[in-house]
Amino acid sequence: MYRLRLTNLATLDATDYFINAGDNLSSYESRYDKFTFALGALEKGQYRYEVTENPASYAAGDFVQGGLFTYEYEGYAYITAEFDQDDDAPWGCKGVNIVGTDPEDGINNTALIVAGCATAGIAARLANDLELNGFTDWFLPADGQLLEMYNYLASEGLGNFANHTYWSSTQFSANLAYMINMSDGTTQTHNKDNTSNRYTRAMRRFVLPTTAPRVIETGLAMIETTEQTYSKTTNTIDYVSYNS
Repeated sequence: MYRLRLTNLATLDATDYFINAGDNLSSYESRYDKFTFALGALEKGQYRYEVTENPASYAAGDFVQGGLFTYEYEGYAYITAEFDQDDDAPWGCKGVNIVGTDPEDGINNTALIVAGCATAGIAARLANDLELNGFTDWFLPADGQLLEMYNYLASEGLGNFANHTYWSSTQFSANLAYMINMSDGTTQTHNKDNTSNRYTRAMRRFVLPTTAPRVIETGLAMIETTEQTYSKTTNTIDYVSYNS
């Protein structure tokens, strides 16, 4: 992920734009001569621009480390699998009390469910055994994590979600578990052995880098109209032209 920061030299107001290098086969440095994107409305004037590489700056829906970036929490990036793993898997063993499941800890919940219910094909086991895009550390999201999937992805039309309920890894009782309806974000409980339109979507996480962003280039630019497209036309860090 790269950030372009435009600072108006008269007002010192800064505007940020983000470039997802994952959308391209080559790096930013090898393609920036051809890079274009919509700037939107900016006040006319002289600007200082700075492009930095900022690996911790992702937008919801960006493809990052095996799936779709969803949200950041306590130094972790949470990633959602691009597609459902199943649409009729049961949660697990109805009548078996899985002690210790948490509304925010899908990793631990998944381990508890897999250890406490030997049934094949349950939602937690599908997530636990998933190998996708080179990663094997997937888990069934907890209730709160699944809600963030709705908030950041499904509600924005991202992530290819069905308008049905998805299993969380959070137990309500020995017979019931929590689900999130991806059509409206409501929390529900259903019998653990229910399989009708019961969807499974795995999640993983990784530690976000803590290093300072690397500056790629800086320079000056003159914005002369309010609706323009950034077009890097010359391989120079001294000046960039913005053409309408």
